[in-house]
Amino acid sequence: MGVILWFSSDAWSASHTGTLLIPLLRWLLPWVSVGQLTTLHVGIRKLAHLGEYAALALLWYRAFARRRDTGAGAAAQWALVITVGWAGVDEGRQLFTMSRTASLRDVAIDSV
Repeated sequence: MGVILWFSSDAWSASHTGTLLIPLLRWLLPWVSVGQLTTLHVGIRKLAHLGEYAALALLWYRAFARRRDTGAGAAAQWALVITVGWAGVDEGRQLFTMSRTASLRDVAIDSV
């Protein structure tokens, strides 16, 4: 969960990741327009967000599923509740980060 907070800091804002990703994408895909590169950059960032929260949910599921008194359904529900709650905390924290914006849409993406 700390790693997710670090990834949602100023150091990992779109302006910072863009300085790395857009030149790399331009080198890999020289025929792609600037607008398409920007769209790819946003898409990669959203997929990374999704991956982070999928990993978090899986880890919480495994933690709860290992308990003898918790069934698979209850483990999945607890993992979802904690993951969605953490996504909300993370997005709320971004309200106080200068180069980031909070978004309910991102909480929904994280909840998938």
